[in-house]
Amino acid sequence: MRSSSTDNEILQRKNWSVLVYMVGVVVLFGVLLIRLFVLQYVHYDENMRRSDNNRLRRVDLVADRGFIYDRNGEVLVRNRPSYQIALQAGSLPRSKSGKDSVFRNLLKIRNKSGERMFDSLAVDTAFQRSLWIKNRPIRFYEDASQEQVAVVEEHSSELPGVVTVIESRREYPYGTLASHVLGYTSEITEDQLKLPEYEGYTQGDRVGQKGLEQAYDKDFRGKDGVKLVEVNASGREVGLFQGVDGQDPVPGLSLVTTIDLKLQKAAEAAIPDSARGALVAIDPRNGEILAMVSSPRLDPNIFSLKRRERNKGWAQVALDSLRPLTNRAISGTYPPASVFKLVTAGAGLESGLLSENKYYPKPCSGGYQYGNRYQKCWGYHGNLNVVNALRLSCDVFFYQAGLDIDMERINEFGRRFGLGEELLGVDIPGERAGWLPDSVSFNKRNKRNGWQWARGLILNLSIGQGQIVTPLQQAVLVGALATNKGVYRPHFMKELRDAQGNVVRRYEPEIIRPGKMKAETHRVLMNAMDSVVNHPGGTGKRGALPGIKVGAKTGSGEWKRGEKTHAWYAAVAPLENPEIAVAVIMEAAGGGGSVSAPIAKKVLMAYFNLEDSH
Repeated sequence: MRSSSTDNEILQRKNWSVLVYMVGVVVLFGVLLIRLFVLQYVHYDENMRRSDNNRLRRVDLVADRGFIYDRNGEVLVRNRPSYQIALQAGSLPRSKSGKDSVFRNLLKIRNKSGERMFDSLAVDTAFQRSLWIKNRPIRFYEDASQEQVAVVEEHSSELPGVVTVIESRREYPYGTLASHVLGYTSEITEDQLKLPEYEGYTQGDRVGQKGLEQAYDKDFRGKDGVKLVEVNASGREVGLFQGVDGQDPVPGLSLVTTIDLKLQKAAEAAIPDSARGALVAIDPRNGEILAMVSSPRLDPNIFSLKRRERNKGWAQVALDSLRPLTNRAISGTYPPASVFKLVTAGAGLESGLLSENKYYPKPCSGGYQYGNRYQKCWGYHGNLNVVNALRLSCDVFFYQAGLDIDMERINEFGRRFGLGEELLGVDIPGERAGWLPDSVSFNKRNKRNGWQWARGLILNLSIGQGQIVTPLQQAVLVGALATNKGVYRPHFMKELRDAQGNVVRRYEPEIIRPGKMKAETHRVLMNAMDSVVNHPGGTGKRGALPGIKVGAKTGSGEWKRGEKTHAWYAAVAPLENPEIAVAVIMEAAGGGGSVSAPIAKKVLMAYFNLEDSH
């Protein structure tokens, strides 16, 4: 009986074990069935998408950047093909060990000289960026040669996720020509990405920096496209994915500028690159800028080179004490010097306090006594009227005229014709404003120095020593004085065209200042500008042209005791029907009539297709 009871207990335990095992099997299969159901039905779309992602790659297609042309259709900026070696994040191994293997294999590759081809820091940075940039290649080697590309392709089996792409890089065929106007492109910075104007841009995008490249960046960029490609297990492309249409990129718009290439070349040839100075040539009838030079110049092609060469070139430019990155034509600020005497004279004529036949009590004997101060003149000119005072640039005449007219009237006339604190609004970044001081602004500006406005300051201000102007303002001033039809906004854009050559947008000239005076005021000022160049003793006679009447004003701007003056020359031609206004400044170079007038003359000769007889 006892043996039978024991057998029953053993059988019961076996039955329970089998039952537990069977229940376990049923539960396990139940879990598997539920999981299979979830995968097959609940998450079907998601899993299909993941599956496609394993064999499909989305590739962003960067649109070609629009070209830049001169007014006659000559190419100033174009694109060139460039091989880039990059990481494609979606094709990299997912495991850390796999990525480390790719990293090590990249650093093993050597060039013909036996040197490491890739910089470890650049490669490491690219791997870090691959964590958040998924759909576009992450460059770590730029401007690779075909031989270097071939070396990478030979090691492709060891480098899953490493791709070679062809991109467009900016090319400036004339090197330094108009470099401050054109600007350059480079990879967008982290600081720029935070700005509202760069909304929609991503890290790795190349954007315009400085000049027209920056001002019209959104127009140049176009619209990027996309394609879906099939990839193999190593992440290599095997072809386009059939059945799904991609989107072709739309090239950016091209800019036809107001720049005249022939004139620009003449201007740059006239100013040595070792000198510091600027030139602006403008059509005063509509504000079109025909040429602009800032010296020293820089070659924007350095910003399209590979990283090491680019960094070396950038360091040389950034550390240069002559500041080649500064566009002196729009952001260089200088005293207007004797060019400003046109403003003083104009204000007096316009107000009736001065006339063509007025002579002041004190003739020029080399200086003028005002209180305890003795203000010198650069020469001995005797008794003069306003036309001859401008022709000879006599300071003594304008000391007396300034005191008589007063700064409020003088400044109003200057602002009417483009001077002052309000920007002209030229369509490239970096423009700086000028300054026409009066008692209020002078005291505010010099509060820290403890300087106070005094009436004696008018003596210096009446001859252009104390105000601030830019070369662009000087060109606009003399052009508007000569036309007497208003100040037009200076600009570089003529029109924007699409890839088929259709005009998308055209610039409409815009008057931004009144720029008008009485007919008698205009007549006297033009007579004076004529006499500066074309009459005996005129300070601007070295700017005269054969057969074309040029009107001008010279200036020598004092800026530092013991240093040579800044040399100013501002001219228009033909004087009777102005088509072009030119302003030239050469820093610390001497007299405007001797230094800057010959430079302007070369530009005017190129404009009128005249041959130099010398």
